[in-house]
Amino acid sequence: MSITSPIPRLQGPEGTFLRAEGQALILRRPREEMHIPLKAIERVRAEGRGVAVELTAPAGTTPSVQRFEGVDEAAAVAFAEAVNAALPTEGKFADGAEHLSGDRLGGDPHTTKALRALKRWTLYGALAVVALCVLVIVTGHAGAIILIIPFGFMGLGFLAAGSAVAYFPYREWHIRKHGVTVVAERIVGEPGLFGYMDPTGLRRHVNSTAAAWTIEVAYDREDPGRVTTLGKRTWLRFDSILAALSLGIGLLFTVGVIALVVTSLLGMGDF
Repeated sequence: MSITSPIPRLQGPEGTFLRAEGQALILRRPREEMHIPLKAIERVRAEGRGVAVELTAPAGTTPSVQRFEGVDEAAAVAFAEAVNAALPTEGKFADGAEHLSGDRLGGDPHTTKALRALKRWTLYGALAVVALCVLVIVTGHAGAIILIIPFGFMGLGFLAAGSAVAYFPYREWHIRKHGVTVVAERIVGEPGLFGYMDPTGLRRHVNSTAAAWTIEVAYDREDPGRVTTLGKRTWLRFDSILAALSLGIGLLFTVGVIALVVTSLLGMGDF
């Protein structure tokens, strides 16, 4: 039986919601939207200001539960009762967790935030180089810009590149240390695709070029869709060394620019 909804959707913060649509429930969280077929649902429970969607599960196993929090208690009760009344009594899936699907909104929000910060600070660095050029010109040492411009922008480039390279070893280290490490299994017939189970029983996917049947992955406890494959420590060290070299060269150029400006202002250079 489909739900054509006189049932109002449950509205949560930040554009999230839980609503009935045709033969499924649509659960939208801040970073992803999930499609839950009615045949995959055992029952829906109202739990105070939240709703728990309990999925069907094989006998003897613990059923997976998808939760939606932060709604009105009366609306949660009404929603649960209406959906339970509309659930099919026959033809349910044996394991509802295997029939969930959904879309993730964009990539890793932490990575997006870090790259935005890097772009912003790179712009600030470029403006600082321009400001230093203006300073030496107005103080009568215009010749110094012949070295300040190339040194400044080369230093800026190395610092930006080193920061970008350093982020990914840091990301893996952070998720490895604070997240959950599990084994992901290759999905037969899907080249490069591996699957792992999150704490709610949802099977998630991750891409890898590894020539293996299983790989180790780690995911964020608060956002199980934020996942990283755990590479060999050798490659992690290589990236870290490359980042350190790039940052070191960038700092040397930066120190050179500062020295040029200071010597020019003190009249100690031939500019």
